[in-house]
Amino acid sequence: MNLRFTPMTEADARDILAWRYEGQYATYNSPDPALGADFDALAELLDTRSPHFAVREQEQADAPPIGFFAYGSACEVGGAGTEGLDTPYLLRPDGSLTIGLGLRPDLTGQHRGLALVEDGLAFARERYQPSLFRLYVFSWNERALRVYKRAGFSSVGVTRITPPEGERVFIEMTRPV
Repeated sequence: MNLRFTPMTEADARDILAWRYEGQYATYNSPDPALGADFDALAELLDTRSPHFAVREQEQADAPPIGFFAYGSACEVGGAGTEGLDTPYLLRPDGSLTIGLGLRPDLTGQHRGLALVEDGLAFARERYQPSLFRLYVFSWNERALRVYKRAGFSSVGVTRITPPEGERVFIEMTRPV
């Protein structure tokens, strides 16, 4: 894919927050109850300290986003390695960059994930010069795990969080720049 990354606008954010995934993937629908009643998903998508980018196919600049990419603290799970960082941030103290991404629900399962990941990493490499890439993925999300492994990520740990809705288990993965 030939993708274009643009800073998240309020219209982009509202489009993305309206996405609805089916089945077990519905956990990615917004709002996520695990983040608490006071969490403002729109504000997070627009916070440039941990930036989010709308992703479109190059030739469809005026179309709704086909995906998004996020960088920094908005993508963290469990707080490991981020002690003392109380405000949103881009890079961890060690220079690593945590990423998060999503593909519009109607486009999943069409072999677009790897291109999205690779383009998002290339964008971040050029823009932020991280020392390492990191991400967290639900342990049950085999589809995403396959994509991340094909993109060169390796599992380095497990993070468990326990919101009122029940335990969530994430695989932490890293990849050299």
